Amino acid sequence: MLPETINPNLSLLDSDNQQVNLTRWMHQCELINSYYNANTVFIFQKTSAGFEIIVSAITETPQFTAGTLYPAELELFKQIQNSQPDGLYQNLGSFMLDDLPRDFDGIQHILSRPIAWPDGSQFGALCVLNPHMADPLANAAMLEPFQILLQQELSLLCQNHRIESLSMRDQETGMLNHYGFLMMAPRQLNLGRRFGAHAGIIFFELLSPDNTPIPLEDNHHRLLGKLIQDTIRTADVAAHYNTTQFVVLAFVDGERDIQHIMKRVEKQLEQQNHQLKLDASYSFFTPESSAKLAPMMELARGKLDSMQPPKPEVEDTPVKPAIDSS
Repeated sequence: MLPETINPNLSLLDSDNQQVNLTRWMHQCELINSYYNANTVFIFQKTSAGFEIIVSAITETPQFTAGTLYPAELELFKQIQNSQPDGLYQNLGSFMLDDLPRDFDGIQHILSRPIAWPDGSQFGALCVLNPHMADPLANAAMLEPFQILLQQELSLLCQNHRIESLSMRDQETGMLNHYGFLMMAPRQLNLGRRFGAHAGIIFFELLSPDNTPIPLEDNHHRLLGKLIQDTIRTADVAAHYNTTQFVVLAFVDGERDIQHIMKRVEKQLEQQNHQLKLDASYSFFTPESSAKLAPMMELARGKLDSMQPPKPEVEDTPVKPAIDSS
């Protein structure tokens, strides 16, 4: 399976995938184009919008350039993508003129190799237009090294996403950790503001009956983490911030909803384990607010009882001895 953070239906051109070097992909297309003395070479990806050209060799005409989108119903690309791993050599004369876009005018043959994601699902294909070959089947094997290289880069992309995902998760609760929250929350906050949502930062901390922080056991972590995740909505972001504290970025209709979330978690915790006490604090900001996430987090966290500076001990004032008037 692909990592949860990878959407195979999203174009590589629209995603921030630094592990995939599209410049190198373009250079590969240039090498293949030179070897086959072809009209052009390109790589397409099947996305939710259709078949999109990701990279291509440089040509004089503005055709098959990166970002060009073809409809998902294009039968030619369907056959190419779903072909056997050793690819296809097709004569476009078998297609009706109306079945192909105008970009394919003058293109007689296509040599192609499908490209797959690491889980075996189809990514797209590598296509060579009008290759000059004496023996198509023998010369087609020259595409295999390029096919392997491209699939290795997709595997590296998935592996990096898995490692990054693990580094953002807390092993005990399965929630985001401190690093993961700082990575995910700003993006979600900007999205919420764009849609006019109010937001609040909530901090939770488990306390012992005498209101002092306690070293949590694994079952305490899991219990509070589960209660928080069961209470918040899908769009909200929750994390196990540190040993005793949890943080939530919640999108609400008003400030009162933030207080309801805090009370609901506290009530459920009391029902599950009456020996544990919950301290909670929050900060609230509207869509019009320009406040950044970090200072709002510090504001909310600073209101927790455990974050208050210790009160100085008041020394007993010595009582002066009474004066005996006699």
